[in-house]
Amino acid sequence: MATSAADGRVGNRIENYNGFWKEDLRREDEGAMEKRLDSYTEVVNGYYDGATELYEYGWAQSFHFSRFYKGEAFLASLARHEHYLAAQMGLRSGMRVLDVGCGVGGPAREIAQFSDANIVGLNNNDFQLHRARKFTAKAGLEKQVTFVKGDFMKLVEQFGENSFDAGGHDVDGQFV
Repeated sequence: MATSAADGRVGNRIENYNGFWKEDLRREDEGAMEKRLDSYTEVVNGYYDGATELYEYGWAQSFHFSRFYKGEAFLASLARHEHYLAAQMGLRSGMRVLDVGCGVGGPAREIAQFSDANIVGLNNNDFQLHRARKFTAKAGLEKQVTFVKGDFMKLVEQFGENSFDAGGHDVDGQFV
């Protein structure tokens, strides 16, 4: 049985992730793909247990792309894009917003500060949730931005119908 570390990572998840892939991808068969689909939670968690810190190194706490304007700082471009998304969604004070696949919560925190909305970040990875909660507490936003473990394939079961005023998933900076 795998054990959890204090930071949320679980035992051999990273090594187990590699076991879902053949060394020679040209030899992949439907059985290998079926195994990954049947074990998608373990595949995804293994990947993010290994990749999260690399993502933070490259993208800070906002795992998405944004357009840079001449002379604009990297973090400023990310924040500007997150403000744009919040404005396009019409987010405002008191709204309850779901951030599906919230990563370590960078966009959730920035959008909450910009719009004064209440953000619930959903993620199935304990390591990212641990980091999201730590960063949110450090920012003093734990009453406005919360994080829950869940499966985006089962939103209605977890939250019920019409539980949020808005929501989305940040796909390379495009809240959809």
